Amino acid sequence: MKPLARIAAALGLAAAVITPSPALAADPVLHDHPLPGLRAEAELTDLAAPAQNQIWIVGYQALKPGYPGNPVVHRWNGRRWAGFTIPDFSSRGVLRSVSATADGVWIGGTKDGAAYIAQYVNGAFTQVAAPAGLRSAAPEQTSAGVWLPGDPRTGVIWRREGTAWAPYAMPMQKVLAVKALGGQAWAVGGAPAEDDSVPGVARFTGTAWENVPYPAPFSEGSILEDVLPRTADDIWVAGTDYTRGEPRPTEPLLHRYDGATWTPVPLPPEVIGLNSIARDDSGKVWISGLAQAPGWDARPRPVLIGTSPDPIAWTVVEVPFDGESGVHHEGWDTLGVEAGTSRIWLLADTRPNGPVLSTG
Repeated sequence: MKPLARIAAALGLAAAVITPSPALAADPVLHDHPLPGLRAEAELTDLAAPAQNQIWIVGYQALKPGYPGNPVVHRWNGRRWAGFTIPDFSSRGVLRSVSATADGVWIGGTKDGAAYIAQYVNGAFTQVAAPAGLRSAAPEQTSAGVWLPGDPRTGVIWRREGTAWAPYAMPMQKVLAVKALGGQAWAVGGAPAEDDSVPGVARFTGTAWENVPYPAPFSEGSILEDVLPRTADDIWVAGTDYTRGEPRPTEPLLHRYDGATWTPVPLPPEVIGLNSIARDDSGKVWISGLAQAPGWDARPRPVLIGTSPDPIAWTVVEVPFDGESGVHHEGWDTLGVEAGTSRIWLLADTRPNGPVLSTG
């Protein structure tokens, strides 16, 4: 989900592979998966895989470069793609997010400069009124409720309670992801500061959101982009430090929290940024991101990395695509694990060829 900063980089080299642990002997080989018919200027912004044979993608297909609009919602049912009508949505609108669990599917974006929200009900999407004044929407369907981050710097997040949105004070300026395990929800993004580039973590206590101090790197431009409550005392957060220079434009952030202490997780040396994080049914952790081999002429490319939680032993999985460029979008959900199957789905944006969907 979620828009904002993008770092484009030309594609250059094959992936280095870290020797996997025995637990990773059955790691996937990703294959290119056909996308629905889209215009040449299409951009896919979010992915969700809440159930077997239920893969959702959203985005837009612009009529010409620089003019985003014409939103699209498609679902893969195991055999084909099906497109959905978006109610009360003009061609100038843009969908940015889809969030789904077994409890429901929500989409969000912007329509005519205001937030747009819709819920999937009885086989179709139904528009849901957004809080007054909200300019863009990225609802998060979780086991702890449906959450709607407020506009950056407002310090508010909304929760769906009955047929209304209830505001909660939020100890961070920009929320990029909300995930839950049971009734406990976690959020990551940018913490309060002079700008929104300091990583932030918050936990929902059941009645309020509280700040969870995070060991921010010595940096002026880093942020956490996704969170995975793997167990009640094993919370993973992933993000990117944007203030690096050549030859590595960024550095990855990855920590685990046991309820008291943050522990950095070592990563393959070629990884330079992290996007989305998920777990499969066996408990393995998977993260989408960018990698770059050493060398002045080496260029980043999209990758999928995976490990068993203990011990940490990463493998780097190829993301197949034809093109010259991989693009990093801050906060977009690019990774999903199809519930009940452990089948991985990965959405990548490339230049000049546009979006690519891989599965394995």
